[in-house]
Amino acid sequence: MRYATLVFFLAPAFLMAGCATYSTTTNAIGFPEARPVQDTARMDLLVDPAANGLLWSQMGAFSAFVDHYKSNGHGPIILSYPDGGAEDHAAQGAMAELRSFLDSQGVTARFTEEGPYDAEGMGNPPVIVSYMHYVAEMPEECRERRWDDLARERMNNGYSGFGCFMAQNRAAMIGDPYHLAGATDHDAPDSARRQTVLDTYRQGEPTGTQRRDDESGAVSSAVE
Repeated sequence: MRYATLVFFLAPAFLMAGCATYSTTTNAIGFPEARPVQDTARMDLLVDPAANGLLWSQMGAFSAFVDHYKSNGHGPIILSYPDGGAEDHAAQGAMAELRSFLDSQGVTARFTEEGPYDAEGMGNPPVIVSYMHYVAEMPEECRERRWDDLARERMNNGYSGFGCFMAQNRAAMIGDPYHLAGATDHDAPDSARRQTVLDTYRQGEPTGTQRRDDESGAVSSAVE
């Protein structure tokens, strides 16, 4: 379909690396390691002419889509709307709903990109939402591993696929596979808080944060 290529037209620099992978397949100690691979998450939303936009059920599915973007998305979230289709007016209503919902979720205009795609001759073309994310891919030696008879391993060498189970477990547990590429940046420490703790320590006072009575885990006497 013609609209399937629009995502690449809207943000070529953003998606040209969609097939890029990180070549490292082993970690610092030589064990196999999963690697992050760029992928595109996409959702097609058919507009409802009677509702002049989207149905509540669609917004529920879109909410889950946005949650995944907030936790695993990289780059902008792209909204592509049909131009020249039979239901352009309803598509614009759907776009307004999506913008409003994204804004309510903290995904403001600076995190989004919009653009039309050619929908001439299409009956009811969808609004397309997409973003880039990463998936974990296992190295070749783990995908095609064979099972050795460890009882016959007389040279005490590592068996075929040694370490693959650990790599597979890490790939399954990691929140965002992008972190498999290496350590991520972090914010600078809070120098004001650090100085407060140091001054308190020098005065011989407890440096821990003081808890209020309503933060204790004690059971109220009213229910005893």
